[in-house]
Amino acid sequence: MPVNTAPPFTLPPPQPATKPSPKLLAHNTARPIQMIREIATFSDHHHGANEDYGAVQTLMEAFFEAIADPKPAAPQDPTRAVSMYQPLYDGTEVGANRPLTNKLFESDMVLTVEQMKGVVLAAKEQRRGGLRRGKRKVITGSVYRWPRAAIPYRFKEGEENWRNLIRSALKHWEKETCVRWEENGRGKDHVIFFRGSGCYSSVGRTGGSQMISIGYGCEDKGIVCHEVGHSLGFWHEQSRPDRDRYISLNKQYIIRGTDGNFERRTTQEIEDMGLPYDLGSVMHYGPNAFTVDWDQITIKTNDRNYQRTIGQRAQPSFIDVKQVNRLYCNDICAQLPCQNGGYPDPNNCNVCKCPPGLGGRTCEELPQVGCGGELVATPIWQELAHRGKRKCFWRIRTNNARIRFILSNVNYRCETTCKAFVEIKHNSDFQQTGFRACCNEGEIQVTSEQAEMLIIADSTELNYETGFNLRYIQDSGQPLPKPPPSVWVPGSENRGFRGSTAVGGPIEKFILNAIPKVR
Repeated sequence: MPVNTAPPFTLPPPQPATKPSPKLLAHNTARPIQMIREIATFSDHHHGANEDYGAVQTLMEAFFEAIADPKPAAPQDPTRAVSMYQPLYDGTEVGANRPLTNKLFESDMVLTVEQMKGVVLAAKEQRRGGLRRGKRKVITGSVYRWPRAAIPYRFKEGEENWRNLIRSALKHWEKETCVRWEENGRGKDHVIFFRGSGCYSSVGRTGGSQMISIGYGCEDKGIVCHEVGHSLGFWHEQSRPDRDRYISLNKQYIIRGTDGNFERRTTQEIEDMGLPYDLGSVMHYGPNAFTVDWDQITIKTNDRNYQRTIGQRAQPSFIDVKQVNRLYCNDICAQLPCQNGGYPDPNNCNVCKCPPGLGGRTCEELPQVGCGGELVATPIWQELAHRGKRKCFWRIRTNNARIRFILSNVNYRCETTCKAFVEIKHNSDFQQTGFRACCNEGEIQVTSEQAEMLIIADSTELNYETGFNLRYIQDSGQPLPKPPPSVWVPGSENRGFRGSTAVGGPIEKFILNAIPKVR
């Protein structure tokens, strides 16, 4: 196993723990009522008989209560307690939506009655041990998938800067995938963007008009990309059944009654398209999700070097994009001999789309950016010392051995989730986001899994020089084999969503009876 030593994770200087003013409290208390009105206005699916959002909330609230830990969470220091009606400005939709806690599923998802029934039924079956566990992320059922043609969207309102922010996020998805968005396009099924009471979206195509709310406090390109990801059919990354291999929960700091927002999904609900878990996914919760204490995290990474990687909202990760391309664009290009997890780019079938840190036609070279380079580890210690403002890439290789390295003197803006950072890819799968460091927390010593590793320095968020030191040496351990190409059969995920029979049917009755017994 790779050697891995890291200093304990510490939070940057905390935000002031101020109580919300009476005016803010009254405003945020009213937000859930306003949100329900918005859903009734902009979601055609929730207009059907027994399909209104009140029916969803009845199921959801009972589910949350059944899942809830009976022991309430409590802050270590009562003066550091966070009111549920006070937004937590952590750069994610979860923090912005705190006043909507448990009114939306997993903080920002507007589920249909069928989808909520499926969640309850799958949770019940999983506790009985009746479901095979696997690696899933995208919602199952072709009925929830958009057709290949451009997705029509409209703006309900909003100033031009707000509209341009949304256009920028949609253009990013277009640049990375074959999915196209058509402003004011025709089509019965379409998306309406509006300034609602929070950041939230439907999951997948639900039929007719459906909404994406980008309210005040949500004006961030990464948050918009996240909500658009939901509309394309994404659940949250930490909901995958294999998440316990990567993260653990600090349940003592999770707001009582919100435990259901951390439930793992099952293979009947979501599909990962044959790709691994990604701690750098734009769909991953941040470390402070649903915290009761300003100073405590609710999600800790099992490898603590990755603690400042989760919750990034800069842009969709390589795996986020690859999943969308497998879901919507899989038959556009002929195969190419892409390496290191690359695949034919649906926007240019002559080249491979490569993981960050790699480039060239088949993902075997470094990106040509004029900064960084190729290095060779030998039995003698060497040092890479970097200072600068640019984005740079290095690859360290050696001959049939692993590489031991020590990262130190990390000098970036220290944040709970790094925005400017040095990223190290030392595992066997270069598709996954590497660990990101931005705080000077002492030396980090790790041994790579393979005979090569990638280093990415990204200071583009800052306007001053940053840097790090990295010493490296050839290690005596044999490298692990690279993972084989992922196997996925297009169409294998089209199983239809669970629990979709009519009201009063046998599944409906089973679900309502099962809710009090889910635990």
